[in-house]
Amino acid sequence: MSNKESNLPEQRLRVLMADDSAAIRDSLSALISRLPGIEIVGAATTGLEALDLIRKLKPDVATLDVRMPEMNGISVLEVIKKERLGVTVIVLTGAAEVEYKLKCLELGARFFFHKSTEFEKVIEVLSDYVLRLNDPEAKIRHLP
Repeated sequence: MSNKESNLPEQRLRVLMADDSAAIRDSLSALISRLPGIEIVGAATTGLEALDLIRKLKPDVATLDVRMPEMNGISVLEVIKKERLGVTVIVLTGAAEVEYKLKCLELGARFFFHKSTEFEKVIEVLSDYVLRLNDPEAKIRHLP
């Protein structure tokens, strides 16, 4: 039974974006803001800021770049794992080296996408998360 059928309010997926590129943050924000059921709770420009906002805001999902000032994304993932912060991480990066992907996934990132070729996959994943959040019996298209 979905929330609509049970008259429960729709749950909103809370998303934090972390990228040092204003263009990437703006593009991602524009795409995410069009999706129903998703709330952007914050945006970070550095790894330290991302970690601080994850701790304070407790988002459901955080997008994270590998290369950021002050603290790189891999270090952020290490802290998230160590502190068991319970956020689903989508790495969206220009760092396509397979070593980065393996390390991020090993540290608990749920997804690893390349900015230039897989940007739209972030939107697909978020859409499926919202669907699953509000209807646990729904068939998920893109989540493994």
